[in-house]
Amino acid sequence: MITGSRGCLKCSPEAIRVLNEVKGPYLNKKLRGDPELRAKLQNLLENRTEGLSWQPIREGSFMGVIDEVTLRQLTGHFKRSMNRIMENQFEGGQLFNEITWSLQDLLVTFKKLMAAFQKLYCINECGHMDYMFISCFSCKAHVYSCTKKFHCGERKLKVETDEDLILDCAMRWHRYNHGVMKYTFYRIVNGKEQEMTTTMDSFLVKKEANANDAGRYRCKLIGAEKRIKSTLDFQVSVVPPVGRTTWFPRPHPTLEAPLTLGISSRAPLPKPDWTAWIVVGTTGGLLFIIVAAFLCYYRHQNEKEEEESGSDDDDEEEEDEDESGSSE
Repeated sequence: MITGSRGCLKCSPEAIRVLNEVKGPYLNKKLRGDPELRAKLQNLLENRTEGLSWQPIREGSFMGVIDEVTLRQLTGHFKRSMNRIMENQFEGGQLFNEITWSLQDLLVTFKKLMAAFQKLYCINECGHMDYMFISCFSCKAHVYSCTKKFHCGERKLKVETDEDLILDCAMRWHRYNHGVMKYTFYRIVNGKEQEMTTTMDSFLVKKEANANDAGRYRCKLIGAEKRIKSTLDFQVSVVPPVGRTTWFPRPHPTLEAPLTLGISSRAPLPKPDWTAWIVVGTTGGLLFIIVAAFLCYYRHQNEKEEEESGSDDDDEEEEDEDESGSSE
């Protein structure tokens, strides 16, 4: 943070770097021949960015402070708008209009972010939450706390056998909490805590859960100086898999006989396999069509030959009659 600065945006070193680049090298190069316009834009950039802290103090909209998350969002918006201007070939009046519009949009974005930020104060429904607020007038940071009941309740989890058991300790307000945080997971046995692991992640995964994993677990959010910020319990039940076939040994009167397996009554009855009948029927039908077509063709050819032979006989009879008439 840059202490002694005025304006919420000027508390960000990244924003100051981009602002100085636009005011200095960029405008000096683009407006070398127009010093009056260059000076006008430089003053406009300085006054508008500093003027973000001149908003009226009003609860729910602006209280003269900003947090780290909101400052990063505001800085990102400012960098994108300034980089867009520097990457395009704006000249003269168009350049003035683009910078003016970007600064107006920056003010609108600032008001939206600040209104959302005001709703985050003391949002923790349980536990101890630390805030780091940055003064928009001096850029000095101060840590504030909001403490409520430390126990955040119990979550009931039901996991199927051989599925992964996931204990997720994250709560919405954790991401806005200031400072380094760690999560310690415990298993509760006979009312006593048995530590499992401590990690920066808010969740713990137990692969291929079984009946021995059922029971009570606990997660603690640990802050600076190992201070407990919140606790959360889990009641885990491990159940048989649903919708899958369960095999079990069928009881037998003697131990010497071979062990047979039966299918669970929960399993659906096997569906009949008609594949072989479909193949046989299709093949038989195809052969029938081929044979019928061959017989029709053979019959047609015989009829055609008979007709041709009959017509030849008629011609021979007519020739014989003509020869006998001429001899008479």
